[in-house]
Amino acid sequence: MSIPITRNKVSAQAEQAIRNNVRAIASINRPDGVARLVTPADSDALLDFFSIPEVSGPIYTIEKPVTRENVAAHIREKRQAQARGEGLLTAVFGEDGRILSFMDHLIWPEWSAAEFGGAMRPERQSKGQGRAGIVSSIDWVFEVLGVNLLCFTAALDNQRSIRLIDAMGLRQMGEIISQGPNGTTRPSRVWEMTNAEWQEQKARLMHGDNRDQARQ
Repeated sequence: MSIPITRNKVSAQAEQAIRNNVRAIASINRPDGVARLVTPADSDALLDFFSIPEVSGPIYTIEKPVTRENVAAHIREKRQAQARGEGLLTAVFGEDGRILSFMDHLIWPEWSAAEFGGAMRPERQSKGQGRAGIVSSIDWVFEVLGVNLLCFTAALDNQRSIRLIDAMGLRQMGEIISQGPNGTTRPSRVWEMTNAEWQEQKARLMHGDNRDQARQ
């Protein structure tokens, strides 16, 4: 079994609209900065970023070992995926040219579904950006890409991601065996959420935040 677990075929027109939306993306406004498309000219910066064990270790879509050749191939494959309307690779860059955070989107236009994952530099973690970042990213997937279903996967021992995803109110759909680019596999927990479910959940999250502020 692989994701998405829920597979509702959409019309040819809806599928084409999603592909066009993906192809049109050049940048994403995020809480930690503006993320732009990663290009072959960014290979050294992405190699430096992926070489951080805390970044690449938990992410099965990053081929191991992290080498210049694998990083260049990853960029090339994601650019080809965007041309098909099926993927995106973006990153926030610092003034020194280093990558501060990255996002990797996988889209299934025929099922109006998407998955995304990402990471930021370890020194930028645990500063309250995780929750804001995921809320913003979920909004963006539904509003800009125009899909109806969002999927998440996380390794069974990735408690940081599991807590964050559960806090967003996604439905747990069970477990699958995820396969990385080099053929390695791992058990992964799966979540899904529709756009309508997210709008309801986001309202509850915002209501909870407002109550917390009122107590302060």
